[in-house]
Amino acid sequence: MADGPGRSASDIRPSPSTISAQSLNSSSSQTPLNKKADGETSKHDEHTTYFLLDIKDDNNDRATSERPISQCSTNSISSSSSSGSSVSAQVVIDHGNSLPRRLDKQIARRLVRSDNDESESDYAYSYTPRQEDEGTHPCSPIEGAGEAADRKEVKEKKGKKVMTVYTEEDDDLMEEVPSWDHERIRTSDAAHENSPYDGEDEGRPHRHQRRPKKKINRWRQEDLHSHSWSRRESQQNVRRSGLTSEEAVQKLVLVANQILDDKRAQIAKKISVTDWMSRPWTLLGFLTGIALLVFYIAGYFISDPYQFRLTGALVEALLVLAMVGWNGYLYHREQKMTLYEMTNRATTIIEALEQSGMNMVQDTRIPFIPSISVARVVRDGVVRIFPVNLLVEGDVVEMLYGDVASGRMKYIHKPGSSGTESINQQAEVSSKEEGHPLQTREYYLAKDQVFKPSFFGIPPPAGLMDEYLRARGRHQFILLETPLEKNMRTALTQKRPDTVLTSEARKLEKVFYHYIVWIVIAIEILINLLRFGLRDKLVNGVSTDQLVELLSASPFYAILPLLPFCLPSLWLIARSFGNAQLLILFEALQISKTEYEDDEEVDEFDTEAPPPTKDVELSPNVVWDRFLSLLIKWDRLSLTRSTNLLESLGSTTVICSLDREGTIANPFPTVEQLMFPDKEDIRYLDVAEDSDEELGLKFEDNDWEQYLSCLKPVGLNFMLNTNCGVLQGRKRSEYHRRRSKLHVYGRTSPARQTCLCRLGKCIGFKEEALNSFALRAEVYTFAPYHEMLSAARYKYSQFYQFEVPNALSTVFEETTSGSYQLLTDGHPALVLDKCSDYWDGNGLQTMCDTMEKKISDFFQNAMVHDMQCIAYAYRPINTAHGRRIPFLNPANDDSEEPGCAFVVLPFKPPSSDSSSSGSSETDSDSQSFTGASLTIQDEKVRRKVSRSTLRSSSSSDYSFEEDEPVDEQEEEMFYKEVVKGQIFLGMTAMCHQPKQNVVDFIEDLGLAGIRFVNFSPTAERESKAFAERLGLETDWNSCILLSSPDDENCGNGYLQSHDIKAQLPRGIDQIRKHLEDVDDIPLHVSLFAECTPRAIKEMIRIFQEYGEVVCCVGNALNAKNTESFALADMSIAMEPMHTRAQSKGRLSLSGRQPPLAAGASLVSLPCGLFMQYETSLYAVTQMIRDARRLMSCIRMGFVFYVGTCMSLTLMQILCSCMLLPSPLTGYQILWIIWIILPILALSMLFTPHDDNIMLLMPGKNIEHLTGLTRFMVYFLLRFLPLIVICIIIYCTTLINSLGIPASQAFGGLGSNGWLHWTREEQWAVLYAQNYMLIAFVWCLAWMSPSFLHRTFSLYHSIPFKNKVWIGAFFGVIILQFCFCAVSLANGPFQLGSIPWYVYFLGFIWPVIAVPAQELVKMHDDKEFTRFQKRSKLEFSTKLGMHSPL
Repeated sequence: MADGPGRSASDIRPSPSTISAQSLNSSSSQTPLNKKADGETSKHDEHTTYFLLDIKDDNNDRATSERPISQCSTNSISSSSSSGSSVSAQVVIDHGNSLPRRLDKQIARRLVRSDNDESESDYAYSYTPRQEDEGTHPCSPIEGAGEAADRKEVKEKKGKKVMTVYTEEDDDLMEEVPSWDHERIRTSDAAHENSPYDGEDEGRPHRHQRRPKKKINRWRQEDLHSHSWSRRESQQNVRRSGLTSEEAVQKLVLVANQILDDKRAQIAKKISVTDWMSRPWTLLGFLTGIALLVFYIAGYFISDPYQFRLTGALVEALLVLAMVGWNGYLYHREQKMTLYEMTNRATTIIEALEQSGMNMVQDTRIPFIPSISVARVVRDGVVRIFPVNLLVEGDVVEMLYGDVASGRMKYIHKPGSSGTESINQQAEVSSKEEGHPLQTREYYLAKDQVFKPSFFGIPPPAGLMDEYLRARGRHQFILLETPLEKNMRTALTQKRPDTVLTSEARKLEKVFYHYIVWIVIAIEILINLLRFGLRDKLVNGVSTDQLVELLSASPFYAILPLLPFCLPSLWLIARSFGNAQLLILFEALQISKTEYEDDEEVDEFDTEAPPPTKDVELSPNVVWDRFLSLLIKWDRLSLTRSTNLLESLGSTTVICSLDREGTIANPFPTVEQLMFPDKEDIRYLDVAEDSDEELGLKFEDNDWEQYLSCLKPVGLNFMLNTNCGVLQGRKRSEYHRRRSKLHVYGRTSPARQTCLCRLGKCIGFKEEALNSFALRAEVYTFAPYHEMLSAARYKYSQFYQFEVPNALSTVFEETTSGSYQLLTDGHPALVLDKCSDYWDGNGLQTMCDTMEKKISDFFQNAMVHDMQCIAYAYRPINTAHGRRIPFLNPANDDSEEPGCAFVVLPFKPPSSDSSSSGSSETDSDSQSFTGASLTIQDEKVRRKVSRSTLRSSSSSDYSFEEDEPVDEQEEEMFYKEVVKGQIFLGMTAMCHQPKQNVVDFIEDLGLAGIRFVNFSPTAERESKAFAERLGLETDWNSCILLSSPDDENCGNGYLQSHDIKAQLPRGIDQIRKHLEDVDDIPLHVSLFAECTPRAIKEMIRIFQEYGEVVCCVGNALNAKNTESFALADMSIAMEPMHTRAQSKGRLSLSGRQPPLAAGASLVSLPCGLFMQYETSLYAVTQMIRDARRLMSCIRMGFVFYVGTCMSLTLMQILCSCMLLPSPLTGYQILWIIWIILPILALSMLFTPHDDNIMLLMPGKNIEHLTGLTRFMVYFLLRFLPLIVICIIIYCTTLINSLGIPASQAFGGLGSNGWLHWTREEQWAVLYAQNYMLIAFVWCLAWMSPSFLHRTFSLYHSIPFKNKVWIGAFFGVIILQFCFCAVSLANGPFQLGSIPWYVYFLGFIWPVIAVPAQELVKMHDDKEFTRFQKRSKLEFSTKLGMHSPL
């Protein structure tokens, strides 16, 4: 063999000699296995074996090849020739399209197959029970019909009921259905209408009909009506055909609509404007409007001459009242849209399901992993795989051992057997050995209960094994509840906590409208009363009507800027724009195929570099359309309001992973280690995924080629024992699924679904070298009562995945030599039971106790480290004189599919006698791998007896006569014996590796101050093993168990000494007590083990109670995640596989919904985002980055807006103290706060992102605005220069316009009072107000760039990068000049009457105001840096009260 994977195919030529197959041929074995020993009687004994024969004619002119034919199936009642044990393995044989054992297909096709006799193809379709009239022969012909795209029912005339055939219309379904049933699935009605196989056409000759040999004819005539056929028909056990698709959809829609109607009724009671009416700012708004109306009415009658500012007061009053009403409308609308948002989304999904129906095309790529909630449900007589939230009450669900119940369900009993004497005899024996009969009890599964063999009791009841065999391990239950009901009700009733912005706004609302506003009113009234009493009345002698303006106008002009008339509209605009930008960005990130890259300035070796991003351009038109949709339309799919998308993402402090497979890890495990025997020891090679390699993986050990002799046999197993297309030349460099029919019969671990053909190629095998191998048969072995399942790991703990030990054995024929080989992969416990030898690279060695213990230790250690192991074995099948095995494709037609055998190892009562144990194991093959109850000495004796028996079995030759048909018992015995005496080749340890970029994603979250939390359902050691692969810390104070020690099957508790010494809390009920009395370690832990859905929800609540903003990322097909999704602040559903739930990055509900898409839409009902399978988690960090940028912009815009409004109020208070007239009228204030400020504030939304924004620690949702006093000081320092210059300009303009002394302007303007100003005095005040307004806006525009970033100076944060702000800067200045020009258009004064220094001061003042902003920001930067350091220290520490020093 050449070096490396690139060596030629001829270098590795797999053949029987590769593993010294000849060494297994026993020269002393003279008696073929299928010949009866002396003294053996032909009478059937008590040990009954059932098998099934599926027959299909391959002649082209027969209608059998065009339609499904129901056939009577033979059952043999035979004894085991291997030993006289009381326990025997039982076999069900499903043949392919090869010639049957006893019956010619022309006769066999007439035999009507009962509904119980399902082959694997019945996984795609099933039959309704056949009703027979009296006198009808059980094998009389029946016409059936089925069409590829539709479900047809063919009713026989003359009152006879006939069989209904249901078929599947999608070709994808054929991938996991044996090809011998493909034609039956694709049949049409026309073929059945003209079928020549009616009873009246029995003797009609057909073209190309083979002439059966004489011996076959003799067998056919003798056994046509044998008891083995009539027995199966006489039982008439019925398998339910389930609900129809229409009935199920109607039930589902009815339940969903009832839930939605109840929710709508609850929402209708909640919607009210009472809360809005009771808000302080609402009451103040009404009060301000009424006060201005009073001022207008009183002034209208009192003023002389008429004061034209009274008209302005009327307009201002109407505008204020209108704005109050507008805000009330917005409040009602937003409340309604928020409360109905999730209900509308659910309604849209259900309506699409009701109108378009469900696409019944079955997706065969569904991975059977713990984090996907799917069930096998019988619909239209077809067994389909549906998400559990699409099941309804009354559905018939097929359960395999290891499946989790989707709801409360009841076991469906089959009618009892009433047949031959041998069956009664078997029932008697079974009842004695196994306990109570199965039919005497009712069995119920609770929701989320694991279906185990112990469910029926130990020992198993009589008749259970019979049903298990006939059902191929698929037990039928009837569902007693609709799973969607609880999930949807919970999703619709959960209430999310208030966001950080909402909490801050409420605190500001309390500060402003409970204190500041009333203080301002009181100050204004007090000043005005003192002014009137001490100045106007006593000194100037002004009449009492002066009080009208002083009390009804001036105080409310002072508070007018503080009333949030414009803020609700601004907030809706900003939030809608931010949500639109985030949604479009998220869609673009999912559609874009470019890679995530670091910025050019970032050093690739910098450990504190921000996360990489994807450079995508967002179309302004698309963003604008989505913005309008979110702002003014009812978006029935997005949840931007109820999930608070923008605020939650921008404030996220914890990201929780609810699942592992398909979310943060690949759905299928990959190979971590390859173990194999090497002489008297074991070796293992580390295997790693490497995208740079041609095959996508490599051996990490450089000297791996020295073990090629050990790796060749197991590499051959990797290449042959798969159906991924490698034998057909399909080339793959990425990990992919191994499609196997094994999971149809039993629940398998995810490792059994991973294809290892790439590893075989890495060893050196080429596809061309496998062309000489032809698959002839498959053997599926299950041990539901294996002693390994008695170990505490599987018996008592709910945190380990339950799996019945199983094995897949394939029989290959090497066409060049005609030899047969058997390749096996399966559960290590079961495979080792079958092995008598092992291959050490040079030859065969006896499987000794030492070697078996080393293999066992490797297996146990791998399980502890969260790995799944698969063992591999091999044996040659030796036939006497090299003859072919007649029932393995006797026609030598490569297009024919092989048959399969279903082997079940029954329950073996415990025995203390070693010899009996050894002989019993020969038949039952249920030797223990771990947890055996035997003593060490008895175990050694049993091992030796077992190995000697297996070795003698493997060294025997199988002998078959060429012209003699194979007896049923002989074929059954062949499948029993062929899996014994195998050669152990090796074992793979496989584990779930994190998805691409996940490890870096978690590290980048830590740099961004976001704690990644993994909720693991597995035990502590397994959870820590996976956490290490994620890059999480696993030392002290790193993992907390959420299982309570008082719970049943709670596990063993903390295992490591440092965890025990740290006195970490155990159980979710102890977390709050620990946080209150001990320390806050539970809030700093990134790993929680032994988690249940209830514990996860409660832990999310605890996080939120302590100020964490929780974002949950989970599987979109895991129904258990719905409640956690609804509870978290923000939820992101991720596809574990392609569900077609989205189209171009958006939820797609057009057309018929595939079941997976409909199920994913319902599970992710509370989720704000839905991630497609290929989307990298870096999309989340980029979304958080943009959300943080937008949130920072909104905060700075709000600070700028509020600071300006407060400066207007303070300016009026100071003018009142200086006895000046009001510096601003009401409409001028409204102009500033409704036009100028929104333009400047909204332009800040377009500020480019800060490169270090993902390196900042976010604040928690608790103890908001603790530095409010400091911010008030900042306000005074930043806006006081602006206030000073505006008052100066106002005074100088007023004085120079009237040409009066300064003393007259301060308290002496108007000899008869303000309501009696002359025309010149009114114009002079208006000129002064407009000049001051220009200076105010001019300085404000120059100050605005300092608010684009909180701490960065203008030198570091260049404002000219924000092009929208540049436009806003010039726009507000132009608008203000236009406003003043219109206001002064008819004024009597000339601009030249105002001194030049007024213009100069106004123009030059930004030179003083802007540096003041920068000085304040420098101080704020120091405080912010101190906060960041303190937060990072708190974030990174894990020190607790009992932590080691």
